[in-house]
Amino acid sequence: MRIQGLIVCLLLLAGCSRGPRIVEAPELPARFPYHTAEQIRAHLRLPLDTLLSFTAKANVQLRSPAGIDNLSATVTARRSDSILVRLHAGWGIEAARLLITPDSVFLHDRIHRRLYTAARHDPIRYWLPIMTHQDPFLSLLGAFYPPAGFWQVMADSTSYVLQDTAGSYRYRIDPTRWCVVRYEHYDAAGQVIEAFHFDAFDRFGNVFLPRRLRMAQPLQGFEVRLYYRELTLNPPSLAFTWNPTGTQRLPLNALSDQP
Repeated sequence: MRIQGLIVCLLLLAGCSRGPRIVEAPELPARFPYHTAEQIRAHLRLPLDTLLSFTAKANVQLRSPAGIDNLSATVTARRSDSILVRLHAGWGIEAARLLITPDSVFLHDRIHRRLYTAARHDPIRYWLPIMTHQDPFLSLLGAFYPPAGFWQVMADSTSYVLQDTAGSYRYRIDPTRWCVVRYEHYDAAGQVIEAFHFDAFDRFGNVFLPRRLRMAQPLQGFEVRLYYRELTLNPPSLAFTWNPTGTQRLPLNALSDQP
């Protein structure tokens, strides 16, 4: 198992098997396709405001130029507070832990005993792609919505597409469940920098969330497929275990220089 692949996988965490199928037959809302951008944003955002924390167990598959790795992960997350991701290779081996706090980011390579650190405001998107312009808490749930601003609204027979005026960001939205099913970020040349695809949606109370997430960085040749085997929203208590003692401390941007 390639440790560098494990670390990249942890950094990319944002489906490896079939997800559950929604039994109800969704219907398009009565106003479709005439919702405004703000109405669409409100439909997407308001149910997500009820999400305060979650725990999860997931299957993870990393595809990179070096090959394919299959892993498992556990996630503990509290909104506007901390996110802890623990990544396991095989035979019960915990390869790495990622901790995101309101101020800092810590990546503990437990095999090489290295601790990578960065401030949340540092330009760390290249090394930590889940730190999109979205809340990383919602990113890990596949619960995207466009931030405030001016958005062009387009529609086809079954979905909305919201795009900013520069053409840098695009959201494809399923209005039957008010979920983002695809998100794309483009560079100035029109190439896709990152793309998130969500499916296998399941209902959790009043919220629809995907069991299966796929995140790709085409220019780097990376793709992560994540499938949530278990997902618990707003659990009564959370435990964050973090004890990286006796480690070499490095800046996060030194990760690419390490074996």
